[in-house]
Order: sequence, then C-alpha cells, then structure tokens
Amino acid sequence: MRSSKYYLSRVYTYYEVVGAVAARNVKLRYKNSLLGFVWSLLNPLLYLAIFIVVFSNAFNMENYPLFILSGLLFYTFFSATSVQVLGSVLESGGILKSLGVPPIVFPISFLISSLVNLLLSLIPFFILMLFFGFVPTFTSLLIIPGIILLALFTLGFSLILCSLHVFFRDIGMFYNSILPAIFYLTPIAYPIEKVPEKFQFFLKLNPLYHFVMYFRQVIYYDKIPDIQIIITTVALAAFTIALGIYVFNSLKKGFISNL
Repeated sequence: MRSSKYYLSRVYTYYEVVGAVAARNVKLRYKNSLLGFVWSLLNPLLYLAIFIVVFSNAFNMENYPLFILSGLLFYTFFSATSVQVLGSVLESGGILKSLGVPPIVFPISFLISSLVNLLLSLIPFFILMLFFGFVPTFTSLLIIPGIILLALFTLGFSLILCSLHVFFRDIGMFYNSILPAIFYLTPIAYPIEKVPEKFQFFLKLNPLYHFVMYFRQVIYYDKIPDIQIIITTVALAAFTIALGIYVFNSLKKGFISNL
C-alpha cells in the first residue's frame, strides 16, 4: 500500500509540471515578437475604437467607453482561454504519450497563462479606464472574486470542449465559427435595455451575460453586484467546473488512443 508521502510527492510533481507548462505558454506567446505583450492589447483596443465610432451616438450613454471596457476585457479573456484550452490536450499529444502526467495538467496550464496575461492587460487598461473617468473605490476590489468565478466557469466550459475535441475534431472548427455570434449575443457594446423586451430573456440565457453584468456593476456603476447576479455567477461557476471535470475524467481514458 502506497504511503501518503508518495501521493504528496506526486501532487507536488504535477504542480511543478503545471507551473512549467504555464511558463512555457507565456514565453511562447511572445517569443520572436517585436511588440510582444502589446499584441494582446490590440484586439480589445480595436473593438473599443470601432464601437466608440459606430455606437457612441446611437446609445447616447454617459461614459460609453468605460461601459464597453467593463465587459470587453473579461469577454476577451473567456474567448481566448476557451480556444487555447480546447486544443490543449490534442496539441500536447506527444508529451502525453511519452510522460505519465495527467491530461488535466495542460488545460490548467493554459488557464494559468491566460490569467497571467489578463492581469498584465489590466494594468494598461486600468490606466485607460482612469482616463475615461473610472474612479477606483473599495468596491473595485470585487473584480478579484469576479475573475476567480469567471476563470472557474471558463475552465469548466473549456474542459467539456477539450474532451470532445479529442474525439471529434470538428468541435474546434465549429466553436471558432460561433464565437463571433457569442460575442454579439453578449451585451458588451450595448445595454440590454436597448434590446426589445421579448428578446431579452434569450440573451439572459447566455451565461456570459451574468458575468458581464457582474463586472459592469462593479466597474461602470461602482456598486456591489445585485445578490441575484452574485448567486447566479457563483452557481454557474460551481456547476460548470464540476460538470467539466466530470466529463473530462469520464473521457480521458480514450485520449491516448485518439491522439
């Protein structure tokens, strides 16, 4: 019978592997790039500029750029992370076949590297939000638990996609095809009140709606999120990460034979 010291050493080894793979992902992302980290800022900045030019007068909202940023930054994290985690096991097939590490190491590593990128992105965007009139208060600290909840939801959702992608390669192409639709079905550039009431119910079925509302209430409205928003985001994060781990663990036995 193996001792508890053996299992602790295994956990520590996997912890080291996760850290090493995450560090590798961060380095590879900006390797041989002249602009490096700046590239991760260009996508949300481009969307921000387009929305300001096209929609600022249409919605006639106070501080419209801050309204957009309060949702755009975190949606960008979700979309980029889910795409990376989706292909993490498939892309690491060679390592999985040669080393006895759990497949879950790779999705978690990609999540950690994305979180590092998000935290780095928050620095310049925080300065930009100050320029647009954002005033930090103690309420702003609620961004931190919001990021944790969004990260758990994103990982759980991505684990399901990642598991299925190993067996059905069309999952990756399909998901990348519908990502633009998911973006526009999430009220980032527009207030949901501007959508006809009969369609608002369908937009609220989008889980990302509730996370965007969480960050928007903290950043744009400078208030503690409504209790309904808090309960919903916590429930979504808990349910999705539990389901994602269950699906991943149920299917991982067939990963090696399908890589």
